[in-house]
Amino acid sequence: MKKAILSLFLALAGAAAVAQYQTTAVITNLAYPVAFTFTPQNRILLTLKSGEIMYYDANYSLIGTFYDLSDSTYNDFERGLLGIEVDPDYSNNGYVYVYYNHRCCNPSPTGTQYLRVVRFTEVSNVGTNPTIIFNQMVSNSIPGNHVGGNIRFRPSEPNQIYITIGELATPANAQLMTNPYGKILRINKNGTIPTSNPYYDDGNPATGNDDRIWTWGHRNAYDFCFSTFNDSLYASENGASTYDEVNYVVKGKNYGWQACEGNFQYNTTTPCTNPAYTNPIAVFGAPLPAVTGILHYTSSVIPALTNHLLVADNDYGRVYDLTLGNAPQYNTVTSQVQLMDLTTSGGLTTLKQGSEGCFYAMKGGYTTSGNITRVCPVGMNVQTPLTGVSDAELFPVPARDHLTVRFFLQENSTVKIIITDLTGRTVLESEEDSGNSGVNERQVPLNDIPSGIYFCTIISRGAPVTLKMNVSR
Repeated sequence: MKKAILSLFLALAGAAAVAQYQTTAVITNLAYPVAFTFTPQNRILLTLKSGEIMYYDANYSLIGTFYDLSDSTYNDFERGLLGIEVDPDYSNNGYVYVYYNHRCCNPSPTGTQYLRVVRFTEVSNVGTNPTIIFNQMVSNSIPGNHVGGNIRFRPSEPNQIYITIGELATPANAQLMTNPYGKILRINKNGTIPTSNPYYDDGNPATGNDDRIWTWGHRNAYDFCFSTFNDSLYASENGASTYDEVNYVVKGKNYGWQACEGNFQYNTTTPCTNPAYTNPIAVFGAPLPAVTGILHYTSSVIPALTNHLLVADNDYGRVYDLTLGNAPQYNTVTSQVQLMDLTTSGGLTTLKQGSEGCFYAMKGGYTTSGNITRVCPVGMNVQTPLTGVSDAELFPVPARDHLTVRFFLQENSTVKIIITDLTGRTVLESEEDSGNSGVNERQVPLNDIPSGIYFCTIISRGAPVTLKMNVSR
């Protein structure tokens, strides 16, 4: 009876939360979609598990097929065309990256398999010049699960790309430094390996350490995101049977699988206190929801969610609200609640924040009726996407006497730049001036600002964009 009352309470709480928002299915009738991303022009690129990359305009109308990889995509079980991201300098180079399971030379499942990241160059709304950035051969005998991956760029590192890969349903892989499985990887976006990686030894992943490893001990890190507030990395991770996790991911750390699951030693009730392992900042108990998409929400359009983590699940279609604590690192979770039951039938895979400040959720995976739903505050007029600042970057890094702020405007608009310190105090505020559609630059003098970490906010029409900056003299 108590369990039934609790379930009813959670259902009512979820219904009340949904009532605060207006949800709109902006793209529908998608067959097995997996992931999506926005371009600086508010267009949407999305992956279909079968191997097609689809392209939609800012009004959610289909432009067409960006590229078709279906003839070489290994589409079986959890394999397929999975992750997608655009280059931080997309406005200039048109680069689009995808992660997929490549099937070579044989249409049957016994053909050679690769885990692959490919870069395309957008020309006239289609992908051209496919270039292999990451190419990892795997055994033909591996299971079809935990072969997934996603790809993301860190705000402070526009020239490196991060990749997640599951442990191929072989737990021992997660604790081996000689392979990329059960790891988060970091490579240069041209495919080379940064010498600043924590386990870099000889530059050859096949000898000694796999030089691409950033963190290890992961079971199946489904998705991850970076904070534009403080550059932190957060990852969702699917557990075996007891706990799903959200991890605060730090360079070189071991996240414990299979010795630990959640905050406990695997398959026991004994706390996992081994200092060699890093415990999650949030867990989701059995029955496991299968956490998927994760988003650090940064807009002020929904103030109650600003600087919170939003996490989606695949089994129930719910979105959870995780309040972050311990500023300015924000490496703890102080509250964890269900924000809404978005689909009631499960299937969420990806969360993204739009430039207007709403957030978007994809219903995908194993469904022929997938969609992307936009979630906005009730009463917000978003008949079409609001235009504003996107594709922002700061340089030099670190800055000394001046800061160059580069950003893209969808249309002519006024622009103001505000710099705040870690306490939120404004240390510099520019005059409001006019910006033209396209790429803009502003020079900001820093002569009166001491060395330290700050946040630079670009304000225009739509939601403001905030980036971390470093002043060093």
